[in-house]
Amino acid sequence: MAEAYQAYRDAAEQIARRAGSVLREHYGRVEAREKGPSDLVTEADLASQRTIAALLAEQFPDHTLLAEEEGVQPDPDCPFRWIVDPLDGTVNFAHRFPIWTVSIGLEHRGTLIAGVVYAPLTDTMWSASLGGGTTVDGQPARVSSADRLERSLISAAFPTRFGADAPRQLALMERFSTGTHSVRRSGSTAWNLATLASGGADVCFGTHVHPWDVAAGVLLVREAGGTVSALDGGPYELYSSEILASNGIVHDEASLATTEAIGRRA
Repeated sequence: MAEAYQAYRDAAEQIARRAGSVLREHYGRVEAREKGPSDLVTEADLASQRTIAALLAEQFPDHTLLAEEEGVQPDPDCPFRWIVDPLDGTVNFAHRFPIWTVSIGLEHRGTLIAGVVYAPLTDTMWSASLGGGTTVDGQPARVSSADRLERSLISAAFPTRFGADAPRQLALMERFSTGTHSVRRSGSTAWNLATLASGGADVCFGTHVHPWDVAAGVLLVREAGGTVSALDGGPYELYSSEILASNGIVHDEASLATTEAIGRRA
């Protein structure tokens, strides 16, 4: 099965590169519109998703698709589900802030088996397959060796619509900005998780995420030796809205920190 998973990973890499080419062509040339308050979409998102959907349908006609744009919903009876964010970091993209990615994950009967995150501007490809480890541009990647939260750099996936959940968000920001190497908010959850998987951060948390934001990144982190859970350290559910990921070593300390921070604001 490991070889089959690697074949899916390789296909996802090729498709992500094609989508990345589409996004580069649109970069700096499109205007964003609002799907909802502070929720942007561009023609680039749509063009990228249509490219990915067409290529997946061509190569894997028996598979189904869950994607962010245009209300694409999967067939619940199909065991193979591609989970796609054609442009993770649309706000960044629209403002020409250079952190945005393509995220493609594959789930089989509830288990993530392949995933890639691609950053077109730097041509950086993070890839993983179940049991096959994580790579960055073909080279093996591992999570960091930070052994305490006070030595950790934290990445945060804050919601764009911050106000409705401001007390909890501010509590988490305060806690993780104290006694650590500080907090970074990139605007791309997929990029956050990929960076963690390759040792560039030590903890990542998110409170309002979608499966297409995280599916590929979750596998990257796991295959790089990290840990993924609910915010309180409980079992992780891909279709939940919260995530805590880490290098594994500081995970218990990080989950305790989130629980304490949220509890103080409850």
